Order: sequence, then C-alpha cells, then structure tokens
Amino acid sequence: MKNLDKISKIVFFGAVWGLIEATIGYALHLLPALIAGSIMFPIVMFILYHAYKSIGSRKAIFFVGLVAILIKGTNLFLPFLFPAKTINPMIAMAIQTLLVFAVIPLFDSKKLSVKITSIVFVSIAWRLVMIGYYGVNYLVTDFLDFRIRAFEPAWSFVVTEGLISGAFALGLIFATNPLKALAKFDRNKINPIISTAVLVVAIVLTLVKF
Repeated sequence: MKNLDKISKIVFFGAVWGLIEATIGYALHLLPALIAGSIMFPIVMFILYHAYKSIGSRKAIFFVGLVAILIKGTNLFLPFLFPAKTINPMIAMAIQTLLVFAVIPLFDSKKLSVKITSIVFVSIAWRLVMIGYYGVNYLVTDFLDFRIRAFEPAWSFVVTEGLISGAFALGLIFATNPLKALAKFDRNKINPIISTAVLVVAIVLTLVKF
C-alpha cells in the first residue's frame, strides 16, 4: 500500500504538471515572451517541490518529471504538429527536472541565502543549458532558434527572464510554505482514482488544445 501511495502521488503531481502545461502554459504563449517565460517555471518548481515534500523521496522527482514529459509527448501523435514544437518543450522539462533534483534539498536550508541562491540558480541554469541545446540543435539540423541569433535575446532569455522567474518562484514558495492546509495536503494520501482522472484529463487537454 505504501508503494501504491507513492505511485499515486507521482502520477498525480506529474499529471498536474502536464495539465498546467496544456492549459496555463499554452495560454502564456499569447502573452509577451518576457512575461510568459517568467511565469511557467515557478509553477513547475512549486509542483516539484511539493511532490518532494509529499512523497518524501528525492528520486521521485525524476518520475514526476517523466510523467509530465510523457504527457507532453502525446503531441507527437498529432501529424499536423511540427515535431520540434513538442520535442523542445520535452527537453526543457527534462532539464528542469534534473536541475531541481540536483539542488532541491537546499530549498529547505535554514540559511535564507542558501535557499534564495539555489532557487535562482535553477531558474537561470536550466535556461543556460537550453541555450546549449539550441546551439547543438543548430549544428545538427541547421535550425537557428531566435534565442541564439544574437547576444541580446540569449541574455534576455537566460539572465533577465531567469532572474524574474527566480523571484516569482521565491515569492510563490515563501508565500505558501506557512499555509497549514498545504502542509496537510502534503501529508495526505492521494486516491489512485483521482490521480488517474487527472492523468486522463491532462492527456486529453494536451491532445485537443490544438
């Protein structure tokens, strides 16, 4: 039963991430890039942080990310959608998952400076790794992403959006940590039926939003 509870929570948090990607993430594309690029990652960090708190396992973050990535990957079955529009976000999600996994114990550090630095570091670092990915992708496919066409868009994506996004993430985590209801939710079990339902809804919305 303990393993079933962990699996249920992994599916739930991964499905919530996938659901948000298919709804809020999709809607953010309609906003200016600076705003859109700064909002989504704090939500992702919040989900992964509370998955870690709820499941009590650092490695569970890998599986939460995997669930979300697989949900996003269902878009590859849509023949009219250019594959890069699905693959690039999947790469970004994988990088975010790995970097949050690497530093997440520091999020609970008693030293405020360590907590702030670790969160802002992840916000900037995943973007820097993505710039590297776009560079490799250009060498392989000859597709030049707009973020690496000049110094200014690369700087804006990595540093400006990274700092703004990090500030949002800090605000979100610090503002919600004292909430008793959230702490109680982290301790509660999640019914597998609920997890499965959220998973199905996330997949459906990922496929039909186009």
